[in-house]
Amino acid sequence: MEEEKQEHTTGWSYDFDEEYGENNEFVEQAPVLTRAEQEAQVKQTLLDLYAGIAVGVVLLLVIGNLILRGSLYFTLGTLAGAITAACLAGYMYHSVLVATEYPEKQAAGYMKRSSVIRMVIMIAVIGASVFFLGKHGLFGTVLGTLSLKLSALLWPVIHKYNPFTRVK
Repeated sequence: MEEEKQEHTTGWSYDFDEEYGENNEFVEQAPVLTRAEQEAQVKQTLLDLYAGIAVGVVLLLVIGNLILRGSLYFTLGTLAGAITAACLAGYMYHSVLVATEYPEKQAAGYMKRSSVIRMVIMIAVIGASVFFLGKHGLFGTVLGTLSLKLSALLWPVIHKYNPFTRVK
């Protein structure tokens, strides 16, 4: 089968085997993945997030303990925040896999409920750190919990250089 080449007003020629919708905008066809492939991608993302959390927490511990001159409460708070971040990432993994089993509206509702549960968990851990660890522990817990956000922001770099990456 010969591929048709058409010229646009720019003078460039393109192979047209994609679909174009109304107003000639490109409609990208998403690849159809099996359930096992979807689970493998989500699991790899989770492993990348765990790697990012670990790297971020080590950096936080080194910098924070240099600034605070080895505060035990900061270290405990940072570790509590890191454990919380890892648990939240695992819960997100579980939520995504469960939500893919539901129809679209039910999946959206399920994801909203799971995000509220994650928020309640974060607030409870931060509240406990205020009660048990004081201000340095609170600071460490918040930073440790935010290591999940840092890990998500750095995910493309982590995914590219993670030696345990299986899915490219």
